[in-house]
Amino acid sequence: MKPFYKIVLSILFFVSNNALQAQNQDFSLTLKESVLNKMFTAIGEIHGTSTYSFMFIDGTYDWVLINPQIKLHPNKADFIADAKVTIGDYNYLIHVSGNVEVCYEPTTNLIYVEIEEAKFPLNMMFLGKLRHLKDIDLAKYFEAPLLFEGPLTVGTEMVFDMPDKTQKRIYMHPLNCGVKIAEKEILVTAEMEFLNKEKSQSVAK
Repeated sequence: MKPFYKIVLSILFFVSNNALQAQNQDFSLTLKESVLNKMFTAIGEIHGTSTYSFMFIDGTYDWVLINPQIKLHPNKADFIADAKVTIGDYNYLIHVSGNVEVCYEPTTNLIYVEIEEAKFPLNMMFLGKLRHLKDIDLAKYFEAPLLFEGPLTVGTEMVFDMPDKTQKRIYMHPLNCGVKIAEKEILVTAEMEFLNKEKSQSVAK
């Protein structure tokens, strides 16, 4: 199976009332847990095939993930799924859980969502007994993280008509961004800076 495709998406922006009340958190971007899991649904079946060797027996095994999801909780992100494993004539279903890292990189203005570890045991039936061959870490199949565009590209220019029939142009943009994992969502907050782009100019009659 090829490594997970890199996906770069623009996030829908929402102003958070809580962020507006906090110092240096004038603006907040919200990435919902449901968005991450809709991406898994759109990708479709995730499976892998490899070889094994045990007691002079060589063969192949297959696994397929069922309902993979990322779960967001305060200050924590988890990966969960069920894995259906087939090895020889033996097959089984096992629950998989793992750790997910979420971070924001200001130099690239990207939010990274990356599966760091998600292991499950590879077992086989040998002479009527269950044998543990090794652990499979799904993280190596998700080498490229999910990437989402952050808030630094958001900028708005506003023109104000003044009472003296002049105009002022104000440019608003975010800075000092930070990331926080909350229940079922990732919040990227920023302080908003307002700049007077130019001196007042007369309004044409």
